[in-house]
Amino acid sequence: MFRKLRLRLTLINVLVMAALFLLFVAGTYVVMQAEIFSQSEQLMQMIATEAGSESIHSVFQRDNHMAKYFVVKTDAAGNITEASSDLPLAPEHLTPLVQKTLQKTRPGGEVEWQDQYYTYLRAPLNQGPGFALVFVNVERERDILRFLLAALAIAGLISLALAFYGGLFLADRAMTPIKQAWQRQRDFVADASHELRTPLAVIQINLELVRGNSEETVSSQETWLENIQIETMRMTKLVSDLLLLARADSQQQVLEMKQFELDKALRDALEPFMPVATAKSIKLELSPAAPLTFYGDENRIKQLALILVDNAIKHTPSGGEVSINLHSRSGEVEIAVSDTGEGIEPEHLDKIFERFYRVDKARSQQQGGTGLGLAIADWIVKSHNGTIMVSSSPGKGTVFTVNLPTLEA
Repeated sequence: MFRKLRLRLTLINVLVMAALFLLFVAGTYVVMQAEIFSQSEQLMQMIATEAGSESIHSVFQRDNHMAKYFVVKTDAAGNITEASSDLPLAPEHLTPLVQKTLQKTRPGGEVEWQDQYYTYLRAPLNQGPGFALVFVNVERERDILRFLLAALAIAGLISLALAFYGGLFLADRAMTPIKQAWQRQRDFVADASHELRTPLAVIQINLELVRGNSEETVSSQETWLENIQIETMRMTKLVSDLLLLARADSQQQVLEMKQFELDKALRDALEPFMPVATAKSIKLELSPAAPLTFYGDENRIKQLALILVDNAIKHTPSGGEVSINLHSRSGEVEIAVSDTGEGIEPEHLDKIFERFYRVDKARSQQQGGTGLGLAIADWIVKSHNGTIMVSSSPGKGTVFTVNLPTLEA
């Protein structure tokens, strides 16, 4: 699929280049042709005007820049009465050329004689009936135009060949993010299927156990029913997270921006974790902060704090500490969530914001994690035009630092 797409992109690029080059060649040829022949036409008009009033010899004796031009005068019947001294063709061929030219309906144009092309101009004589015919051999000009056309054609073919190989290179570069997105999508679907398969299998097994003991009371099968409830809640959260990220990817997740008290929102987010922290003997605190008004989506900022604090508590052993520090700086606010937990190995730090990525998959599943929390946190921060960074030392703890610009309503 990607090979065909790569070739298609390259061919489109080459076709566009070829079309533009053809326009350039045609424009150059037309302009050069018009420029070359317009000069000849101007000089022929001047010669015809002068030849209509005086002798041909006088005209050519006065201007030495007309060597390639020759003039013929005729009477009303078309008989030659005077001609230039230096004719480019034999006298016996001059009369047929003159007769053919007089038969032309237009007073100026091109006439061909014996495989030679001449540009002519016919003007009536001022001193009696007849015509003054001015000729110029344009073969040299035609050779110049043919050479120009050939040179442009060769240059065009070389350019198109370079454009083809350059297009292949650029197509490879352009398709790299497409391939990565495709691979991420495939991994995302595979991981989502795997994550959904596990709770569904657990629910199925426990339902079979319940149905296999249909004579038992509800209280006696509390264990199986509790397992079903736990897995249902886990699957519900997973589907909710997937739906949120899908809407975020398609730009359908609209933020509800408004002014709110950021310090109060963080305290509200911290409150539900107090019993959990107490049960694990973890010290959980929000550093003292002055009231701070922030413009953003209050619910999403709370969700961000919930995700970071939840991860910190899950990975902090008994007797540890988890804290949230809020600082206001010029043009931005900083939220830092730190813990004294197990830390993260350096090779995982640049991947933890990927969807379904978990440092310890078995432990995360036991703790009810889906691997989507930090991906959602990353989206929330970026949707507020902020940045999120992580620093960690294995065995000492982890710090997530969020910087958000102080936007105005």
